[in-house]
Amino acid sequence: MKTTQFFTRTVAAMMLMATCSMTANAQFGNLGDKLKNTAKNKANGVVSTVENKAKNSVKDVSDKAMQKAKQKAYKTITKKVLGVKEMPELPWTMAETTFVDLNNAKREGMTNAYTWLMNCGDISNDDMIALRKQMEARYAANNKILLAEQAGAISALGEAGYYILNEVKGEQSRYWQFYGAIKNSLNIHASGITCNPDHTTTVNLKNAGLVCSRNGGGFGYILGVTDKDKGCFLDLAGRGAYLEDDELEEAKYTARRVLNYGFLLEGVDGTQDDKASLENILDKEVFGKTGFDTDWAFETNRAAMYAKLLAEACAANSPENIERLPMPKAGAMNKSLKAKALALAKADDSSVVDVVITSKSWNIQRNVLGIPTHRTVTGYWIKNTKHGKQAVSRSWCQDHEGGGRYGSLRNYGVGVSSPFYLK
Repeated sequence: MKTTQFFTRTVAAMMLMATCSMTANAQFGNLGDKLKNTAKNKANGVVSTVENKAKNSVKDVSDKAMQKAKQKAYKTITKKVLGVKEMPELPWTMAETTFVDLNNAKREGMTNAYTWLMNCGDISNDDMIALRKQMEARYAANNKILLAEQAGAISALGEAGYYILNEVKGEQSRYWQFYGAIKNSLNIHASGITCNPDHTTTVNLKNAGLVCSRNGGGFGYILGVTDKDKGCFLDLAGRGAYLEDDELEEAKYTARRVLNYGFLLEGVDGTQDDKASLENILDKEVFGKTGFDTDWAFETNRAAMYAKLLAEACAANSPENIERLPMPKAGAMNKSLKAKALALAKADDSSVVDVVITSKSWNIQRNVLGIPTHRTVTGYWIKNTKHGKQAVSRSWCQDHEGGGRYGSLRNYGVGVSSPFYLK
């Protein structure tokens, strides 16, 4: 499956998601006021004016002369470098109180941008667009400051100028750390959506990506594509699957989260850094070359494609999608062990109605000295569910008692294959 469709052309995924039932106060594109207000408050950033920025940045500095110098430097920069009265608003994503830790670590008084991204599905698309524009404006202004410094204009302001330069570089670094966190999350979600040298997008039909929880990991389902190029749910073995109510809500949330990634990514391009270097400006204007060839536009498209397919899978979720397989074939060990294995299974789970032992013979387990410890057989519990009979991989064992003798059969463990429904 290939496409060159860009994010702005796939916002229709939002409308598709709106046809799916949502939880209260979390309607896709129609969030509750409380969530909207919370998102806007956070997106509004740490500071809003040059004066506020100067006051916050120097509040712990005891030297009043230095405070005045920094305030004066900011005013000079905004007037002579930026040509405006105020520095663009500082988004929380670029502030010193923001960090990125892919393990969802916490730091007192700080925000982990990666954790925030994994929980951004309840924030409106408009708020995401506002945050992106806020970041773009601040980033562009910072680039002008860095460009001016190449002529020594900022360091000429003395110690205050050096302080401002360090702060600007930190903000630019956090900008890309934030987008790096988005890319890392997308690599987990949309691992099966890749970019080709000819700039088309290829989608792995059997594994477009993982349906992720709020913690970032999967919960047993893969995003696939039907023969009609529509999204569908598959289990980890690649079979057609049906998501129960709580699982479906988790999938819907994943779609909203990744669609928001798309809104954050739209228009982001590493070539914007060409404006921060005199050399790159000359390359671009004189030689027609740029120094930053990035795939951010592809990341936008990838987020949109994933959200679109997952929205389609959610809308089409039905027990009819369950792929059913024949009853597993019994092995040579089934006849002698079935009665005992069934009794053990029913004692563990009352929904079990049958067992099938598929092993042809015992599998002898030994310790490091080569002495037998136990022997195992594998097979399936056959369970009654509201969607029909389901085969669940299980194993049984007998412990070695010495002298070649083994004890009674007992439940041993779960199998490694995914459960499947029977025809």
